[in-house]
Amino acid sequence: MNINAKPDIVTKLARMSDATIYEPAGDSPQAERHQTPKLAGRKLSDIKQCISHVSTPTGKMPVLKSMITSACERDCFYCPFRAGRDKMRRESFTPDEMASVFDKVQRAKLVEGLFLSSGIINGGVTVQDKVIDTVEILRKKYDYRGYVHLKIMPGAEMDQIRRAMQLADRISINLEGPTKE
Repeated sequence: MNINAKPDIVTKLARMSDATIYEPAGDSPQAERHQTPKLAGRKLSDIKQCISHVSTPTGKMPVLKSMITSACERDCFYCPFRAGRDKMRRESFTPDEMASVFDKVQRAKLVEGLFLSSGIINGGVTVQDKVIDTVEILRKKYDYRGYVHLKIMPGAEMDQIRRAMQLADRISINLEGPTKE
């Protein structure tokens, strides 16, 4: 009998690290450094690739770099998350799960901020809502007042962009194209 246990949120975060290497969180992605943090005497090497040191207006800081989902419905040839890449391990978080795992890592003093992006499932508007919901949970439920960098999803609506700007310290948009032109 096969029993598939649902992974805990730290395990899901660690699995997401394969995808986050393609999402630069700072001004100089090549310079993002990863570290192996410790929590209560044990190594959290499973999530080390999700922690990057990035430049912010107040200096360098460690941030948790993650995504709502590493799955994507689009098959853009140039994208590492595209639907056609079947060997990539896919993980997804609910906004509550992402807020909770960030709160745990932040309270353990492993990070000072959050960088949040996502693949696209059910359209950019749906995913942008999940990104915004995550930060609203962090700000309200966990009373987090620290640094947040959000990605704006393709197809996001103007009201979503305004709300992201209210919640985040920094927002960014990937401008990508399939050809040089």
